[in-house]
Amino acid sequence: MRVLGVDFGLKRLGIALSDEGASLASPLRVVEIASVRDAPEAVAAAASDSGAETVVVGVPLGLEGEERRVEVRRVERFARALRKCSGLTVFLVDESLSTREAGERALEAGRGGRDPSQHAQAAALILQRWLDRPRQSRREPDGETS
Repeated sequence: MRVLGVDFGLKRLGIALSDEGASLASPLRVVEIASVRDAPEAVAAAASDSGAETVVVGVPLGLEGEERRVEVRRVERFARALRKCSGLTVFLVDESLSTREAGERALEAGRGGRDPSQHAQAAALILQRWLDRPRQSRREPDGETS
């Protein structure tokens, strides 16, 4: 079973994919979107193209403040729309600092600056966090995170 990971953004979606055994996540690509309304269909298409049956979406839970609450609600709306348009199982997982970690890894690899592929790397980090959890601790959210 393949699992798709998503680093949600207003202009770019980082996409990662697991191996067949759902044990290892790899960056897949970055999808540019014109509008947030396009995001569910773009991710549904990526899942269909890659044969993924499950999607894991990063949600920014770890940081405080009103701005973060707005972002959390935006990601939750996206996840609901993705479930509705695709019929896929969608999990939410805390993505706090995944983009920063992806940027640090890019710098270590000698790829500095604002590299759009960092979004795909962040999606792989988000997905790998979820894959590393014991199966029984993964639960399907309905506005909650796992």
